[in-house]
Amino acid sequence: MSTPSHQSSRMAGTLQIAGMVIATLGIFFGFYFLGSHPRNSIKIVTTTCVGIVGFLAFVRHVVFHRADAERLGWQTERPDWQFEVGFANLAFAIMGGLAAFGSPDFKVHGIVLLGYAVYLFQAAMLHLYRHVTDEKSSTARFWRSVVPPLLYAGVMTCFAVFALRF
Repeated sequence: MSTPSHQSSRMAGTLQIAGMVIATLGIFFGFYFLGSHPRNSIKIVTTTCVGIVGFLAFVRHVVFHRADAERLGWQTERPDWQFEVGFANLAFAIMGGLAAFGSPDFKVHGIVLLGYAVYLFQAAMLHLYRHVTDEKSSTARFWRSVVPPLLYAGVMTCFAVFALRF
């Protein structure tokens, strides 16, 4: 099995961190504008947390699939699952962009946010399962692969519920 180059490994990590930073900023500004400009708040969260983060996850899982699999501890010669995850992220990214820039109906935003939140919740549960059942369980991987997506899914669910009430 060939290993990813140092540059690819660094890029996969950088994309992961960039996604977390963008999501954090999106959520921060979403809460910041929630009281004064709720429509802008929901658009910000949909654009950043689904559109941009979904696209970055697509690039990480498809373009840098070997490095990303190594980062997760799930190396394989057949990266089909990486591509499938990447294309699912791309589908959500496209839906997030269409909702944010093409739909005046904020229920659409709520559905897109809720869909991505459920998707990420399921991913977090898979990582939790791997953490509990893996012989070489890593605390660092738990804090990197389980806790952030759970928090992220929870906050997006809150914004989704708010958007669906519009």
